[in-house]
Amino acid sequence: MFKFAFITYQTTFFMKKMYLLKGMLLAFIAFQFFSCSNEPLTGEFPQEEDQNNAEEGQFIAQIDGQEFIANSVEATLFGDEKLVISGIKPGGEIVTLEVLDPGVGSFNLTRGLTNKNGGLYFDGSTNELPYVSADALGGFGLMNISALDATAKTVTGTFSFVGFRNKLDSDGNPILDGNGKPVTEKIQISSGAFNSIPYTLEDTGGGGGGDDPENEFFAKVDGVDFIADNIIVTEPMVGDVHMIKIEAKTLEGQLMRIDVPRSLGVGAFDMVRISDGTKLIAVYNAGAGAENLTSDPGTITITEFDLEAGVLKATFKFTGTDPINQLPDVVEVTAGKLTAYFEGVPGANNSFTASVDGATYTPNEIVVETSVVNQFPRLTITTTKGKKSMVLSFPLTVTEGTYAMGTEVVDGDEVVATYTPVVGTSITYISNPGSLVITNYDLQAGLIEGTFTFTGKDGSGQDPTIYQITAGEFLIVLP
Repeated sequence: MFKFAFITYQTTFFMKKMYLLKGMLLAFIAFQFFSCSNEPLTGEFPQEEDQNNAEEGQFIAQIDGQEFIANSVEATLFGDEKLVISGIKPGGEIVTLEVLDPGVGSFNLTRGLTNKNGGLYFDGSTNELPYVSADALGGFGLMNISALDATAKTVTGTFSFVGFRNKLDSDGNPILDGNGKPVTEKIQISSGAFNSIPYTLEDTGGGGGGDDPENEFFAKVDGVDFIADNIIVTEPMVGDVHMIKIEAKTLEGQLMRIDVPRSLGVGAFDMVRISDGTKLIAVYNAGAGAENLTSDPGTITITEFDLEAGVLKATFKFTGTDPINQLPDVVEVTAGKLTAYFEGVPGANNSFTASVDGATYTPNEIVVETSVVNQFPRLTITTTKGKKSMVLSFPLTVTEGTYAMGTEVVDGDEVVATYTPVVGTSITYISNPGSLVITNYDLQAGLIEGTFTFTGKDGSGQDPTIYQITAGEFLIVLP
């Protein structure tokens, strides 16, 4: 049975998903929730007399002049936000329509950046890509709803659209023209009609607490809009590193992915070309059997990264190349912008504060790094406030309890703190003595917090100046 479902975000956030049966589960097609008004009806639509020739409960159309009568029809109304109707035939031939803000009236099916209405047609062939009424491909269409009966829960209307898809060879790879651009195939759906189709009502109210937030993702690939229709945000843990992974896909099968270490904060960061799963990297895939191209170079500017609220906002750009230098393919990804929502952790934002001789020290930058010294994994927290710097370093083998500070890291299990009053000018004053108290160590959530105090002295003993560091507190998200 063809099933349509809507899932709100949890750790993995799906904007929507649709399951297609083609003998078995075949393809995953998704339309994204956006709140937007109906687009003005422009373009050369297939000529329709708006005559509904479908019998009650029937879904029909002409597909390039051939009769299409669905064996089964499914419709889902998501509150008052979105209506999806699918006519299905054996062998995987499916026509799907989606409109936002449904009601009696006309709807532009020319899917684009600001219009999320659209039509899809799966022909059941070995080319599993659907024909799409996407403006970027030259598609367009129109749908009229003549009745939306809330009492009987049925919908009636007519439709037509022109869809395009990339043409594939026998190996599933896109066929290119003389300019290296994909060759497209066209389909015309005309005389479409559905009559008194029962629909299932799905509640999207979120328990009365307002709408769930919507992921957003946009970029340009060689100057052409990359319009994400499906955005998935996950939080994998690779080894002992917490990551945020954002994957965006278009209806045409293009994919873009950005992996972001959860320990990054607000700021600009360089991407890498090859990653073991724990590094900041961007990946682009043109779909239909193409190879991944990775960021070389690439940058991301994070403007908001709230681990407690679970939101990441950033802009990005990168040059996509073959990471192993076997292919000459190069793409330029520009104007990238994303908003990603994930499962927030209460109290999960990095914080650090202390007093230096009674004056408050609240850094404007906190950098968290891990290392290994003599097989001891270590955490180093480097903070800066203007020209001042304070560093706290300790082994990750600690548990909740109290630890005495030392003056240097030798074996790898020492706790050491330093304070530099003027970076680049003054000497660094080392903890002697000092104390660290681990008050909470939640490995599953990736959080560690504690308090500290220390007396900062010149390690060489030549400078008699002493700094008293008191009331130190920190909460750190583990990388």
